Amino acid sequence: MNSCCGSGQGIPPRADSKFPFHSIEPDQPGCARTGCKILPVLLLLTLFFPSIAAAFWTGISARLANFDSDWAFESGTREAQLGELSFQIEERTGSNLAVGAEIGYFDLRVIPPSDSPLETLKFDGQYLGIYLRQPLRLNDWLTLHGSLGLRYSTGGESGSSDDDEAEIDWTSTLFELGLSLRYSNFRVTPYLVLHDIDGDISDDGTEVFEMEEDASQGIRIDYFVEDTAFIQFDFTTGGSVGGYINFVRRY
Repeated sequence: MNSCCGSGQGIPPRADSKFPFHSIEPDQPGCARTGCKILPVLLLLTLFFPSIAAAFWTGISARLANFDSDWAFESGTREAQLGELSFQIEERTGSNLAVGAEIGYFDLRVIPPSDSPLETLKFDGQYLGIYLRQPLRLNDWLTLHGSLGLRYSTGGESGSSDDDEAEIDWTSTLFELGLSLRYSNFRVTPYLVLHDIDGDISDDGTEVFEMEEDASQGIRIDYFVEDTAFIQFDFTTGGSVGGYINFVRRY
């Protein structure tokens, strides 16, 4: 997603922080002002008012993530650096199947093979997703986990006017299978994941892209601070490289 996707002109580099959301400013078209204020409020609700959250959902979480991956375009491979801030809610059915939804904001850099700052495209935007998560308890220590998720992301070029900004849209499908071991306040889950991405960039033309390598593997470590609350650390390698920190309450 660099200058080959449209007019051949990149945007000038900005002195952005490496923190993925410092580049999202309230007056930029890719950031919904109301949503940027809502997410911190929901995070506080998750951490400090669990009884209020439990009245509406059986699960609530807030996540900060950062992943690098290779995206395949018709003109070649580009490196995608993706930062995310998201909020999830879920409801558990009688069969212990969790049905969830998520909303989030992303900050994306698409870097050409030349690694030129002038040709690097920067986007910010938002996404919506739904997911299913099914745990299957094998014994007191082991649980098999499976999940399936679908997400739609859309955004615009950071720092550009509405008339000349490039636009990006993509859909993501994710299937994950893991086996967790619980001991004391810790739960460790090695997992395998298949992650499919299909999207396009529009900028005086359209170029489509997809994930170059779908398969990844990783490990997830949960630390329980209460019976219903834990902090989750995730480390992933393979098609996607990176991880996240997740603050979770589940009842």
